[in-house]
Amino acid sequence: MMNSQIVVVTTFRQGNPQNPIERLRAKVYLDTAMRINCLGIPCVTLFTDTHEGYITFLRGLGVIPVEQESHGMGNIRREAIATACSLFPNATYYCWLEPEKSNLPMFIPSIVRIMYQQDSELGLFNRTCMVSYPTEQALTYLFCRTVASNLVTFDIDYAFGPMVMSKRAIQYVLDYSGEYGDKWEAILIPRLRIIKEGLGISIVPIDFENDSRMTAIESGNPTMVLKRLGQLNNIIPSLIKEWASLNKPP
Repeated sequence: MMNSQIVVVTTFRQGNPQNPIERLRAKVYLDTAMRINCLGIPCVTLFTDTHEGYITFLRGLGVIPVEQESHGMGNIRREAIATACSLFPNATYYCWLEPEKSNLPMFIPSIVRIMYQQDSELGLFNRTCMVSYPTEQALTYLFCRTVASNLVTFDIDYAFGPMVMSKRAIQYVLDYSGEYGDKWEAILIPRLRIIKEGLGISIVPIDFENDSRMTAIESGNPTMVLKRLGQLNNIIPSLIKEWASLNKPP
């Protein structure tokens, strides 16, 4: 058992170092980890398919690596969050983020302060500008944001993954059973349920910029374009179906 009021949790797979995108993502995560460590916040990382030398380097940056046991995107993310709760049961806030979001750590202290002041259970980020992203990725995010904001009737950057959760909010994530595919929506559908239940939510605008190295290598990449289409086909239908289900007459 370890002590900290705030804990960051993520997942990581180094994969094939000969793959340019995977190789770059591994480099970018080192920057993410370093920035988290500079804030004095522990980072629990569920990993698989990663060289021992890289894991050793992460430990030197204050990362707490835990080997992954589950399979499938949704299961892996729930395992990571549950692991962080197990290692830090006395923490107040748990921040989920993806490893390539190297410019996100700087915003964690401010959203936690706002959540504390507002006594909220879930903290979400609304990006103020998307010009740092590849065009196709920015359009994916904006499409999801437009649909979600129209449904819930307030501005919500729905498909942006990072969020800060209390233990109460985490239970909604862990209770999700993957009924819409258990992919990207696994950390998004619980947000809708939290909103519908009326739990306190803090939404904070941030001047976040995508890592320029990731933008350069992913822009126009056919594999990444197909990934964005897959995200849209997972996130938008699940969003619409779940919100309709939550609001159907008794």
